[in-house]
Amino acid sequence: MGIGKIIYDLRIERGISQKGLAEAIGVSQSTIAKLEVGRNEATASTIRKLAKFFDVSADYLLELEDLGSSGMPAPATAEERKILENFRRLSPELKKIATDTLKLWTSN
Repeated sequence: MGIGKIIYDLRIERGISQKGLAEAIGVSQSTIAKLEVGRNEATASTIRKLAKFFDVSADYLLELEDLGSSGMPAPATAEERKILENFRRLSPELKKIATDTLKLWTSN
């Protein structure tokens, strides 16, 4: 997919313009435009700002698989990390109930 598409998708999902994003993270609108179309590569500083702004990991922006001990990719957002943290604190019985409930909610 590439970082440009990821930035574009996150920006559209949040309903923010290129100019709005640029102002929020302290870069020019043309920087955002060039990143989105793949004309420029993001600097480490820009990646850090984008990750903070969108509340995702830099690994998510860079399409890296940050595998934890479970062998699963690390959650991308702070909310997902908190959900996983809370899930890990549950007893085995409550984990089963939570898992079964999620399966029920997400089945088509």
